Amino acid sequence: MATSEHIPFYYLNRLINVLIIDNDPKYISEYQNIFKKINVFNVLKSSSTQQAETIITSPDRIHLCICDFGMNSEEEEDFYLIKKYAARIPFVVATGSVSPKKGFLAHAYGAKDIAEKGDDFKMFSLIKMVIKHSLLNIINPKYKPNSDSLSLSTEILFLKNPDLVSKWAKLMNITDRSLRYIWKNNLGANAKIILSIFHMFNDAFTYYEKFLHGTHPKTKVLLKSNTYKRLEEFFHMHKSSITDFIQYGDIAAHLTEQ
Repeated sequence: MATSEHIPFYYLNRLINVLIIDNDPKYISEYQNIFKKINVFNVLKSSSTQQAETIITSPDRIHLCICDFGMNSEEEEDFYLIKKYAARIPFVVATGSVSPKKGFLAHAYGAKDIAEKGDDFKMFSLIKMVIKHSLLNIINPKYKPNSDSLSLSTEILFLKNPDLVSKWAKLMNITDRSLRYIWKNNLGANAKIILSIFHMFNDAFTYYEKFLHGTHPKTKVLLKSNTYKRLEEFFHMHKSSITDFIQYGDIAAHLTEQ
């Protein structure tokens, strides 16, 4: 089908699973309405810790959770989900009452960010947090700052935005072969596919941020750009490898479990 027949980044449609956990229907509806406008997100929702845990432990990978304070377990533990699952799922805490103590504890237990519920400005801050941490989790679910060569290569990817694997390797002062080995050995991933996934989602998020602010470029211009067409074609050529990585994150570990 011709590119002009599709919405921008149609091929990434609903590939990122975001779970909203809140016992207030008003906020669930508000978040859902916003994030569904960003077509790469598949929005799941839960009004209880028990329901959320069922979704988190399902076969489908959750790429990020937006969670309110006060979502207690049966033992009345505020941070139950964060304590148990933050090692593999990034949590962004969205709350209307941030106390310094609770904020400190949320970060200590593994939450990536805290956002205050409120007006449109704060909603856009939440969107930026979700975009940042969901993309980071997709690219490298093992990421820990300053921990190893895999994390270093991830940081350089996000900071420098290289367009080729050779440039990415040069920025790390290593060979292409070494960079490919880092990703293959740690995640069972092809470095070129990782780089392309990063550019696909990074470009899509840039587009949708502008779209939500009402400053997005003309759709026809975007769809006809060489960069857009190249990424679209690459996705279709490597669809299985790309979607498998988005679904499983650590291909090497997944294959070992089979």
